[in-house]
Amino acid sequence: MFAPRPDRRGVDPTRWLIGLGTVLLALGIGTAVWWFGVYPGQRAAATADAVAAGFASGQADDALFTEPVAERLTAIYGGMGELRPAVTITDRTAQPDGTQAVGLHWEWVIHEGKPAWSYDTQFTLQRGDGPSWRARFDPGVVAPSLADGDVLRATRLAAVRGAILGQGGFPLAWNQPAYRVGVDKTLTDPATAEASARELAGLLGLDADRYAARVRDSGPRAFLEARVLRADNTEEATLAREAQRWIGVRAIETTRPLALSSTFARPLLGVVAEATAEQVEASAGSIRGGDLGGRGGLQEARQHVLGGTTGFVVEKVPTDHGATELFRVAALDGTPVRTTIDVDVQLRAEAALSDVLAAPPTGEPTAAGENDQPSGSSALVAIRVSDGAVLAAASGPGSEGYSTATLGQYAPGSTFKIVSALAMLRSGATPDSLVPCTDGLSVDGYRFDNWSGYPASALGDVPLRTAFAWSCNAAFLAQAASITPEQLADAAGSLGLTVEKNLVVGSFSGEVPTQGTAVERAAAFIGQGRVVPSPLGMATAAASVAAGHTVDPVLVDEPGRVGHEPATPLSEEEASALRSLMGSVVSDGTASALQRRGIDVLAKTGTASYGSPVRYHGWVVVAVGDLAVSVFLEDAPGGSGDAIAVANRFLGSLGLPG
Repeated sequence: MFAPRPDRRGVDPTRWLIGLGTVLLALGIGTAVWWFGVYPGQRAAATADAVAAGFASGQADDALFTEPVAERLTAIYGGMGELRPAVTITDRTAQPDGTQAVGLHWEWVIHEGKPAWSYDTQFTLQRGDGPSWRARFDPGVVAPSLADGDVLRATRLAAVRGAILGQGGFPLAWNQPAYRVGVDKTLTDPATAEASARELAGLLGLDADRYAARVRDSGPRAFLEARVLRADNTEEATLAREAQRWIGVRAIETTRPLALSSTFARPLLGVVAEATAEQVEASAGSIRGGDLGGRGGLQEARQHVLGGTTGFVVEKVPTDHGATELFRVAALDGTPVRTTIDVDVQLRAEAALSDVLAAPPTGEPTAAGENDQPSGSSALVAIRVSDGAVLAAASGPGSEGYSTATLGQYAPGSTFKIVSALAMLRSGATPDSLVPCTDGLSVDGYRFDNWSGYPASALGDVPLRTAFAWSCNAAFLAQAASITPEQLADAAGSLGLTVEKNLVVGSFSGEVPTQGTAVERAAAFIGQGRVVPSPLGMATAAASVAAGHTVDPVLVDEPGRVGHEPATPLSEEEASALRSLMGSVVSDGTASALQRRGIDVLAKTGTASYGSPVRYHGWVVVAVGDLAVSVFLEDAPGGSGDAIAVANRFLGSLGLPG
């Protein structure tokens, strides 16, 4: 027989060929094992991942299923809006019949921060041609208990807005039946819609050009709300009926959080209207387009308390009968906000200012503090001395929605002499100390005069009490030579005039600069120059004198509220001396018109000049019993006399006739 010979290296070719064949056989077996065993498993895993991804996006690939699925999945998700689930594979198990069971975990985050709707389902993978796999589909894969024809629907559950309450729990703003009155452009043509808008604006007291422009510039299917009118108010309900006589005007029944009236404490309370784009963006999903939200005042500052938290319900909706609830997160209703406002006192304060300057309403929600200070502003603030409760913070019609009461910044005139007097007391003076009262005083070449009606009998070296009662400018201007601006500012802080307020709503108390020219430093002692308190600040100063300590005004007394202390608290001894001075203003000085029979009244008047030609701010602060009041009128031809007339009207309405 033929036998192969070893090659030159001594290798047997037969053995080499056998070895090569063995390797090739092993490779073939390995490839077969991978092709028929490992590769199908990889394909099954990839198919399962792709199916889960399709469920998560809502866009199924029909090639992955044993039957068309894409349109059915789109229909099922139709009632979920833009919401889509997170879908993850929990397990994949081989079955005896050669299929694989794939477990899925679903999570629908309907609202951020709220419990997700979560559950588990499974579907079956079966072998297709070669190594491919296909998923079997039935609606129960998407959500338990879904059957053919069922779809999902998610609905937000609105929270009931909380009320804003006043003294004794009396509602100031609460949910009321109302009419949304406006032009519906689907009911008419553009020209008629604009014409009706002008007629409607005239009826409701709105700016016709402004409202007509809104109607003209909106889309063809828009409803342009003009005003929300109270259904339980006879006058407003009548307006709603009359408005519908024009083509395209509708009065839609609704429920809205509304105040006692369209003007009641509006700058303080704010309004509730459709949320702005800025509010939606800042809400982190709690407010969506079309939702109602607070604008201005307490409605905005305490939106997170009043608005509550929306909930949601997910239902399956068959084609032939009613929906079945699958998951629910209940809405959390808003919580009332309790204020110190006394309805009766606020109404009387607004009535006292009602004829100071009338201004037509704009019909647009105006946030307190949103505008520049309007011309013709006025305000009346009433504080309960014993606890600092703000009983009224009224801004007159001329304020045009601006909260002059809490945010206005105006020269206070001689009402600021309460602060100057405190600084003098701290420098050693007493109410009976003699001070020089001349008919005027020049400072660095600028001439200051006493007011035109200053009595000649009160000139010369007179007691501080007399200079204060008759408001001698020269006597107080002279103090700038010996009392520093820092001492004057410290006295203002002791009366609560420059101490930061914690009212919840935006507020300004006062500002007393320590820098300035010699003329400005002197002018500060008579409430001119760069000194600017608010009516709230001046009412706080009067309350502090009456209380015998620095008063911290309160509007919303919430748990955890922290007040602000002055650098130097007001002492009872200092307050007693100031009460003596303020009493003399009523008994023997410029506020004698405020005298009440058998009742001690404290007061200080002020007239501040401004502008060119010269105009006047009229001020008066009053303390009687447990009540401290400030009245401010921006345009007051009679100066403090006009403010006294408003104060008398207000006090008389409270049962304190002159």
